[in-house]
Amino acid sequence: MQKNEKKFRYALVIEYIGASFCGSQVQCGKKTIQSETERAIAILAKQEIKTHFSGRTDSGVNAKGQVFHFDIDKKLDIKKFTHSLNALLPEDISIRQMIQVDPYFHSQKSARYRWYRYIINNRPGRSVLLKNVSTHIPEKLDAGEMQKALDYIAGNHDFTSFKKTNSDNPAKECNLIFARCRKISDIIYIDLIANRFLYNMVRIIVGTLIEIGRGSYKNGRVPRKSEQDFCTAEKMLEVLKAKDRKVAGPTAGPHGLTLMGVGYDEKYNLNELMHMEATHEQNILCQAS
Repeated sequence: MQKNEKKFRYALVIEYIGASFCGSQVQCGKKTIQSETERAIAILAKQEIKTHFSGRTDSGVNAKGQVFHFDIDKKLDIKKFTHSLNALLPEDISIRQMIQVDPYFHSQKSARYRWYRYIINNRPGRSVLLKNVSTHIPEKLDAGEMQKALDYIAGNHDFTSFKKTNSDNPAKECNLIFARCRKISDIIYIDLIANRFLYNMVRIIVGTLIEIGRGSYKNGRVPRKSEQDFCTAEKMLEVLKAKDRKVAGPTAGPHGLTLMGVGYDEKYNLNELMHMEATHEQNILCQAS
């Protein structure tokens, strides 16, 4: 392709259930969100297209507002292209929005923050409808104590304790802009928004919160060994200060985790693209801005 040939850049919001995929990122010989998306785009574009996601999600992790972009040498009919793309994608992947963007926009590098939600089914019985988007914890959890624990880690900190051991990425500091745990009926929602997240950071925070929530409901019984050091919210501060992964709780399962959305600077004019869920959130993304 000639250097002076014009390119058009498009950004898309994609949602998916991650249970059937080996994560979002392309992996040789494995079915991933990115590989399925690039396969479908290539059919429509009649050429190989490289997509750039805002970040990777692990196997089993879901997304409601994952963002990716790609470049192409022709202007597309967005409505027609979106409709055709969804027709080619597996039923557990869907394109929600698509717009043409500034050529300097980058789905990953231009991101200001990411919003993750973890859902815990906290009723005695499992849920068929929630099985792919939640983790089932039948023991009663104290959501109030879990929220107190989150208050200790909100802000800019070294989150080494909540980072997977032996991670290749040397980063350790994040700004946790928004952290909330709330319980509606028997469902617990944990919302975390940060400028970035370390590998497995959300799931390790949630695993620690679950231990804290369990520890608050001993009711005179002898706690399990894993609970003995996680009885109050103050334990979260100790974990944060330790900067040691071994001090934190276990890594929560992937199925309860959903990437809800990605935030970008206003200069990219992505309001049309980013139709984020605001019900019950009091416009959660505005609070985090």
